[in-house]
Amino acid sequence: MPESRISPPYRLSVLGMRLAQLREARHLTGAQVAQRTGVTPSALSRLERGKNSYVTPGDVRLLLDLYDGDDDVREECLELVADARLTPYWAPYRRALGELEEYVALETEARHIRYWHPLLIPGLLQTDAYAREVIAAERFDDDPSLVRLKVRARLARQWIVRCDHDPVHVHALLAEGVLRQNVGGPAVMREQLDRLVQEAGRPNVTVRVIPQAVGAHPGLAGGFVLLNLPWLGDTLFIEAGGGGVVDRGPRVQEYGRLLSRLQAMALPDKESAALIAHVAEEIS
Repeated sequence: MPESRISPPYRLSVLGMRLAQLREARHLTGAQVAQRTGVTPSALSRLERGKNSYVTPGDVRLLLDLYDGDDDVREECLELVADARLTPYWAPYRRALGELEEYVALETEARHIRYWHPLLIPGLLQTDAYAREVIAAERFDDDPSLVRLKVRARLARQWIVRCDHDPVHVHALLAEGVLRQNVGGPAVMREQLDRLVQEAGRPNVTVRVIPQAVGAHPGLAGGFVLLNLPWLGDTLFIEAGGGGVVDRGPRVQEYGRLLSRLQAMALPDKESAALIAHVAEEIS
């Protein structure tokens, strides 16, 4: 696994955002930039949208010269170019990730990931056996070799939780029904629940449970993820099909408020761990 959590597609998006801000501050149009630098309007547009993976340090220097970027800005942007040209760690799993790759690109650099999961254990906290059962059930029409690759991809993503340098902070909020869902049989579930308690013992992981006794609550409509990212702040992800919806608009605050409501209904950390361990003991 890499030594640092660098996501090349995310760095490319940040680079585009920074360059767009600099151009707008100079009140320049794409046509004016093209006339003065030779970077075509279409290439500039793709770059500012984080879609031009062929960007070179030379192109960026031309733009920074035009925009009068100071030394700190130049250093930041050229570092982003270098990072954007790296091969992402998940490259061997692209066939398995499909549309989910956009989310993985964000997940890789997230400072905090906050989950509300009413149905399943979050992928970053799943065991091998649990992941195999879930993916095989979800992807029942897939070739077995693709299912195996999807499992390896999911497990490979977990390094961001366990890396020694700058691990992601995971805050998992689960419905009690998740603990009692019979995924793969008793042995698989006991192993998964034991693993959940172990992961919750990490300083960068919290797991809390909303007990069934709460009854109806605003999280019944479905799960979601809130990722806090450097440069961009909070981003909402709602999984759908093989990919999902990424949103940085007003809904982020709406779902943040929803998560706060759900957290107020959840058991504290220690009581949640005790409940998870109790359910594991009940499994026969």
